Amino acid sequence: MTIQRMGTKGRTLTLRVREAVDAGELGLWDLRPELETVHYSPQWKSKLGFPDPHRADSTHFWRCRVHPADLDGMLVAMRAHAGRTQPGYEATFRLRSNGSGYRLMHSRGRVVEWSADGRAARMIGTMVDLTQRPFTPQGGLPTGPRGSMGGLPLVQPFHRLLSAETPGNASERQRLLGELEEMLQASLAEVEGLRPAAG
Repeated sequence: MTIQRMGTKGRTLTLRVREAVDAGELGLWDLRPELETVHYSPQWKSKLGFPDPHRADSTHFWRCRVHPADLDGMLVAMRAHAGRTQPGYEATFRLRSNGSGYRLMHSRGRVVEWSADGRAARMIGTMVDLTQRPFTPQGGLPTGPRGSMGGLPLVQPFHRLLSAETPGNASERQRLLGELEEMLQASLAEVEGLRPAAG
């Protein structure tokens, strides 16, 4: 979808995504495979009990938290999309939180930038917690330097582009919303379906 056609629809989608992200109901991730770095929205990392919510992490930090029985399936799905054999990435897997055990996650993603030699350079996605039991963090990972678990800082992770404080990045925000609209709508529908019924 073009930037011009997004208009009000794009602003509405931005607000809905921002509300779900701010509430910690929807996790956004911005992956740079070449750097082996991923940046999650801070509210999501905090909800899962991880330290340094505003910092990027190495991909190893997150891969080692995926249940061993689910890791291969998750990686195969991601590689299939990065290898252009699937139109998007989608996987359901168990992820070990920091103090609340394994949580069942549903993740979607899409490559939004390719390198000159055709490799995935940037991938953006969502994560929804499908676990029925409440999250009860009990401590776990310490704060402070993490060595190889820390990732390289990213200039402008996707969750920051959605922020009202970044008006200078409107064209990039609209470009990404246009490319990711279908994925974001599906993730928001999933979040809304998990909310308790009013009344």
